[in-house]
Amino acid sequence: MNGDTDNPGGLPKVTIGILSWNRLHYLRATLESARRCIHYPDLEWILSDNESEEPGLRQYIDSINWVQHKFAKRQSHADAMNQIVCEAKGKYLILWPEDVQFIVGGDWLIDLVEILEKNQEIGSMGLDALRSRTVRSMFRSPGPSDLPAVLREMYWYRGSFRWPRKYTSSRGVMVRSFGWRASGICGSGIPSLTRTDIWRRLGPWKTRSGGSPVSIVDSSLGAEEDMYARFYLSKLPLQTAVPLVPVAADIITDPTGCKAKVRGGLRYGVYMPAISPDGLYYQIRQQEEISALKDSLPLSFTDVVNPIGFKIPFDSDGDRLKSAINMSVVFDVKNNRKVKG
Repeated sequence: MNGDTDNPGGLPKVTIGILSWNRLHYLRATLESARRCIHYPDLEWILSDNESEEPGLRQYIDSINWVQHKFAKRQSHADAMNQIVCEAKGKYLILWPEDVQFIVGGDWLIDLVEILEKNQEIGSMGLDALRSRTVRSMFRSPGPSDLPAVLREMYWYRGSFRWPRKYTSSRGVMVRSFGWRASGICGSGIPSLTRTDIWRRLGPWKTRSGGSPVSIVDSSLGAEEDMYARFYLSKLPLQTAVPLVPVAADIITDPTGCKAKVRGGLRYGVYMPAISPDGLYYQIRQQEEISALKDSLPLSFTDVVNPIGFKIPFDSDGDRLKSAINMSVVFDVKNNRKVKG
């Protein structure tokens, strides 16, 4: 549903703001999967493109007439998010990069909004699948190694200690929060579902002067780190939460376990189009096909992702391999030529 249907329950508007830059194949998979997977009666779509130069990308953006608002402007990642937050009319905002595909179709967003409406202590809700080791780490029993984090929590929140919680919608969809183990918001903004007014209260995202990242891995120019610092200084007792059934997954096309990433005019890592006719990298299943046991841990990436025609790299423990960036494969987007690899 794209916001054109009746809204008998009076559900609040949700804005979906997507950021794009020189990754056409990822963008197509993101948008086409979002359109197929998100069944919600009042959606607003915003697409911010950083004046991409990849052949065919602008033409594709021009063709998606169901996206109400499109912006093409050369700006930083943080500035693009600030623009989306400023333009968004939804009470809730899904801030989304073009390198994460939706994999579960259905009206799950209704349940997640219901939980957010009833539980104001939830800040950001992550929708993408986590690695198995991340799930185990975030929901393990507390131990001696957690003492620094517990002390930090006591310092910042005093009597408002953020205990992990479990939430269930009226239709039985379950969500779990990280409690004191994580910030209450997604500092990078993406990919997350968050009340728009939280970003307006904490924001805007601020980049370092000079416009250069501390390292090539840091695409936010320091904005993510700054947002986390402002969250803790605000002393808002918010928690990050995730549904037991994740509805999206990172598009992993590089054998080192990362996504192809754009820095300046260069794209790093193995980047390939999807082989499926509809441009999707992963199979889409309906929410009733995927279940998680009551009170269980959230399903992981390996539990829910079914790639189409290619293999996801795994580590020796059978978990999804992960790396930040592959600098051994470099492509000059503007000049359409391989630089390295």
